[in-house]
Order: sequence, then structure tokens, then C-alpha cells
Amino acid sequence: MRRKLHIGWLWSSILLMLLTACSSSDGTGEREPAMLTIYVYSPDNPMLIRAAVGNVNPTEAESRVTKLQIWIFETNTGNLVGYLNTSITDGLNTGTGASYQIPVSDDFASRKPDVDVYVLANVTEGTCGYVLNENTTRTNLQDAVLDADHFGLSSPVSVVSDDGIPMAGVLRNQPVIGDAPVLRIGSIGSIATVSLARVVSKLRFVFATTGPATLTIKDIQLNSGMIPVKGYLIPRSMSTVTYNNSEVSLLSSPVSLDGEVEDPTIYIYSGQEAQTYETLINGAGLTTIGPFYLHESDKRLTGKISYSIGGEDKESTFQMEAAGDFLRNHTWIVYGYHTGGGFLQMNTIYVKDWANKTESHEVYNW
Repeated sequence: MRRKLHIGWLWSSILLMLLTACSSSDGTGEREPAMLTIYVYSPDNPMLIRAAVGNVNPTEAESRVTKLQIWIFETNTGNLVGYLNTSITDGLNTGTGASYQIPVSDDFASRKPDVDVYVLANVTEGTCGYVLNENTTRTNLQDAVLDADHFGLSSPVSVVSDDGIPMAGVLRNQPVIGDAPVLRIGSIGSIATVSLARVVSKLRFVFATTGPATLTIKDIQLNSGMIPVKGYLIPRSMSTVTYNNSEVSLLSSPVSLDGEVEDPTIYIYSGQEAQTYETLINGAGLTTIGPFYLHESDKRLTGKISYSIGGEDKESTFQMEAAGDFLRNHTWIVYGYHTGGGFLQMNTIYVKDWANKTESHEVYNW
């Protein structure tokens, strides 16, 4: 009879241990919280968009991510599911990507509704004039802007600050898969990834002369109606934006060309891959003005360059190839050269650099 009681006590103990183990994965008696994993892809991987043009590599400063913020909202209601603010960005700064986990409620984990994901990088008081936080709504994010004092024409930015360049990425109507406590966005066969892109574009001017007449660039102006007064952080229609209503100078003081170039025509763009051309320009010791990081624009940028050759004042105009070539994450080079005679010749090249890879890629648990 004692043996039966002893065996009964032993089975009760085993059952209690099994129940305890099932109720907790960490042995504390507390259930592990549900986590939603977000994969963010680095902006450092450019893609080819025109076979004859291609892309150019960004600088380290243009690629640097110092701060990352992620908001997750239910698609149908706009209710906040989760928020993350982090400076852990090493994976993004190595040119690959990183995964981030955000705790979600048990109710969300059981329902798994479709979600919208908003990701912002480098949005600080210095880069944007304000900060966003967990109280920022989906509507607030859609309406968030860069004003004229931040990458606008009132004070054109030529040097990337320590905070970096503002970047953004968004996914909408995304399914949630998995079972608590491990959830992620996408389908079983395809993980949804948020790709970051810089919210501004880059413009620079490069000059060369054979001499010996002195060539001085006296002013560079963009025409009216070229750059929005405010630029949105999250991509949206630009049909309602207001553009600069007068000519704007990009040059604070005249620039005289340093030295002479034996044959400036060899630096005219001739259909080579963009990075090849960029390397050619950068290694030639030519005079560069800029770059200027400006609000994106859907306009065909036009302007004029005021200069003097041998003391005689002149002007030359420049224009972009097509409207839309200065949307976010684009770059544009204006090359002006003088080979003799009385005028500066103009050559332009448009490139969409800084863009993210679009091919599929494996995602690991970084």
C-alpha cells in the first residue's frame, strides 16, 4: 500500500513539472511575450536602372544610419501595434541589413491583422527640425516634412552632418505570419523587407578649362518653380506641394578654376557605366561645386551659370534631361567646360544612385 502511494506521488510530481515547462520557456513561470520581427535593408546597395547609365556608390556619410525608428500600425484601423527607437544600426552600416524585434500584444498575436510598417532613419532635431516618437500617428508620419531650412533652398546643405541624411521606407497591407511568440511580416516563402531610401537628392557642378584665360564661376542659379518649399519624409503625391517662387542662388561666393586641363572633352559623359564616369570625374582634379542635398522634385530642373572668361561676363543655361529625374534618392551632375572661344559648354548626366537592390535575397537571423 505504501508503494502505491509513493508511485502516485511520483507521477503527480512529473505531471507538475511538465505543466510548468509548458507554461514557461525560460523557467520563470512567466510566458514569453509575442515579438514581431522586422527586416530592414541597408540603402548601400544600388541597382541598375538604365543600361547606359547605371548607378554610383554613395559616400560613407551618405550611407550612414545613426538612428532608426519603426512604427507598426494595423492597416484597417491605424491603431499602433508597436514602436521601436534604436541606435543599434551596425548591420545597416555594413551594407547589408538587420532584423529588429518589436513586442506586440496577445490580442494582436492571436488576430494577426494586416499591418503598415513605417521606418525612418536619422530623423533628428538637427536633420529635420523636430523629433518623432511613439505618440506619432500614421497620419502624422504621412504628413511629416522637411522644411526650407532643412535640405531646402533657404540654406542648401553641402555637408552631411554627424546625424546623417534622413531616410525612409514603408510597407503597406502586409500579412503577419507565424505563431506567438515568433511572428514576422510576409508570406511563408517570402519575407517582407523594408528598404531604406534617402528622402533627398544630390546635385553637383564640375568645371574644367584649357586656359590660359581665367575662368571664374560667379553664380549658379536654379529657376523658379524647381524645388519644393517643403519635402515629405514618406513618399507621396507631389501634386499639392509649393515650389520656390523665384530664382535661387546656390553659390555663396565666386569660384576661380584651379589650373588648366589639357583636354576637358575627355570628361564629357559618353555612355559609359555611371560608376566609371564618376571615378573618371573624381580622379581628374577638376573643380567641383557642391554637392547640394535638396528636397526631391518632380520637375525638370533648369537654371543658369554666370561666369567670366578673361574678365568678360557671360551666362550659360543648363537643364535636366526629363521631369522626374530629381525624385528622392537621385543624383545629377552638371559638367561645364571651356576649350577656348567665348562660352562655357554644358554637359549633364542623370543617375539614380543610392537605390536599393530589387532582386530577391536570403534573409538570415542576423
